[in-house]
Amino acid sequence: MSRASSPTETGIGARLRRIRKAQGLTLEQLAMRSGLDKSFLSRLEREATAASVASLLKVCAALGIQPGVLFEAPKTRLVRKDEAVAAHFGGVGVQDHILSRGLEGEVMVLRTEIAPGGHGGKEPYRFPANTDFITVLKGQLTVWVAEEEYRLGPGDSLTFSGRDPHTWRNPGPTPTVVIWVLCPAP
Repeated sequence: MSRASSPTETGIGARLRRIRKAQGLTLEQLAMRSGLDKSFLSRLEREATAASVASLLKVCAALGIQPGVLFEAPKTRLVRKDEAVAAHFGGVGVQDHILSRGLEGEVMVLRTEIAPGGHGGKEPYRFPANTDFITVLKGQLTVWVAEEEYRLGPGDSLTFSGRDPHTWRNPGPTPTVVIWVLCPAP
């Protein structure tokens, strides 16, 4: 789900703006590098819109950063359900929570809640991780990896290379809850 929120110093938009400005880039230059529209980038920095996963990855690539630097990782190994750091790696109808980034960034574990019809974007994307692992806790998830379609239900898991083009969608009428494991952490 798109979360309309006011920009904060810790929001993804503010962090993207801070990184862009630290690199001395204008919005026009970032638009040229990323292939995305300047007005979209402006709205993203102001947190007036949410990015698809593919768009967020294009912005990160244009800035030369890993997506994980946009989010604060939990500081300890124990992460209670209500203390998991909220993140938004892109997509529509999605709420991500970082459960662990590992001690040295070797792994990132996310709990993702996906609204009915929620998806990672129409455009397949490649995530900067060697291995993606998904397990469905509740609901349904359709995943497309390198043009193969996988339909997952509760208890089903899928492992693939994050570097393969992929995207996903909740095709069901109820929310879906999944655990993603990305290695190494992006």
